[in-house]
Amino acid sequence: MQYVKIVQIALSTCLHGMLQAHALNDITSQVDGQNSNRQLMAHGRANFLEMKNFTAGPGWPTPDRFSRQATKPSGGQITVDAPQSPSWWGFPKYTNEDGIGALKSWPQLQKEQGMIGGICDSTKSMQQCGIDFVCRNSVCSECVTDKECLEKHKCIFQAARARNICIPRDLKNHWNHWEVIATVLIILTAMLSAAAGMGGGGVYVPLLILLMGLSTKEAVPLSQAMIVGGAIVNVIMFCGERHPNYPTRPKIDYEVIMMMNPGLAAGVTVGVISHFVSPQWLIVSVLIVTLAISLQKSLTKGIQQWKKESAAIAASQASGGSGGGGSSGSGSIKIKGVDLASFRELIKTNTISMMLIWGCWLAFLLMNLLKQPNCSPMYWLHKAAMLLICAIFTYIGARQISGREANNAEEGLIQWTSQTKWLYPLYAAVAGFLGGFLGIGGGIVMSPLLLELGLVPEANQATSAMFVFLSSSLATMQFVLAGAAMPQYVAWFTAWVTVSTFVGQTLIDYILRKYKRSSLIVLSIAGIIACSLCMMTLVGGIDIYTDIKDGRYMGFVTHKLCGA
Repeated sequence: MQYVKIVQIALSTCLHGMLQAHALNDITSQVDGQNSNRQLMAHGRANFLEMKNFTAGPGWPTPDRFSRQATKPSGGQITVDAPQSPSWWGFPKYTNEDGIGALKSWPQLQKEQGMIGGICDSTKSMQQCGIDFVCRNSVCSECVTDKECLEKHKCIFQAARARNICIPRDLKNHWNHWEVIATVLIILTAMLSAAAGMGGGGVYVPLLILLMGLSTKEAVPLSQAMIVGGAIVNVIMFCGERHPNYPTRPKIDYEVIMMMNPGLAAGVTVGVISHFVSPQWLIVSVLIVTLAISLQKSLTKGIQQWKKESAAIAASQASGGSGGGGSSGSGSIKIKGVDLASFRELIKTNTISMMLIWGCWLAFLLMNLLKQPNCSPMYWLHKAAMLLICAIFTYIGARQISGREANNAEEGLIQWTSQTKWLYPLYAAVAGFLGGFLGIGGGIVMSPLLLELGLVPEANQATSAMFVFLSSSLATMQFVLAGAAMPQYVAWFTAWVTVSTFVGQTLIDYILRKYKRSSLIVLSIAGIIACSLCMMTLVGGIDIYTDIKDGRYMGFVTHKLCGA
């Protein structure tokens, strides 16, 4: 008890001294009360509540300054009010939504401080770990790579919290040398793709994944937006141009698109479904085989055509002509524009083909807007309806060209016979399946196929560009409606691809006029395929290694489709 009294005396003395130091006015009127308190403290009988009952005169701090207010009515009983504000030194400050002091529950406190270290399920990462952390090995942990974070988020070390956290992507704030390198390589790829009439998605996606750390779900929508930007430029510049061998025909072969685009769309639909349920090792294996064969066909055809052109140039020079070896063509670069007058004239002879092409495009757009939950009965009916639409448009197109079979037996044009009218759309369906299954789009497979079927390089370049525009525009609209696009990244990279495509088209047009070598288009196609083969194989190989290291299941998995 002696120790308790000593503590009470010390505490009372300190508090009384603090209060006395603030007295400014009318000290005399309070002398009696102060002497009474001193006597109590001197005998060790002062307690905290009696100290708080000190009567404050003018100049003393108001009761609101303290956490508790003590009053002494006329009856002499001391009462203590509840705290009005947690401002007393040493009191913890808890604030709820209403601003009133209150203790937080453990779930509330844990939610504010982060869920790191908690048990989690990888399928419910956001609910159980929040957006800052990731679910790794069933435990909420710090992120290590960007791919672990949610879509549109990046793994960044935050010094204030002394740990890695996932934060929303911001191109301006996160700009570094990798973004510069990726931009330069994308510009070069866009220029080469313009010469080939291809989209370049097989190169864009690996660049975005390897250099910028984007996940596949982030890289594919961004790549499709870039492809659309380049395809729009290609189609605008090609729409008024005419076939190099037949001036009355357009360079874009609308009959080929009318017949083969529905089959291509049907193949992509089935290929995407197969992609979700197939293991990564199978996808990479088929990718290597497909692109290797495409590369071999394109490169062989390009080299053969180069030798043929070289022989023609040599023969022309031997006969006294200029030979087109660098001096017969135009010596200046011309800016390619849109020949609207020529386009209007060409449309008159291809009205039905254009109506069928855009009718099929609109039908697929409508079907995509009516997307059904995966694996539900309506989902399979929806996919079956899309395949039926493809078959109907192919049949109508075949009826449209059935009366002109004998007129297509010219070099450089695809010949439509009773056999090829169903065989070539089937080829297109296989190309679309491979494009959807491998995740590279159908354009990179269709372009070598059209060369094999007999299209001249110039017409192949323009027709492939139209195929790319039709498929990529539909894909981009789906991603935009699903909210998968990243506006800053789309604006930056699509702008560069659009400008680069225009520059690439202008340069290849100048080179073709000057050197008379259309084989350069075929070699550009081979170059894009080679780059895609190398980079897609690298990305796929890294994914396979990660799957093996983490002990993941390497077989077919249907739950990926149903959960997609």
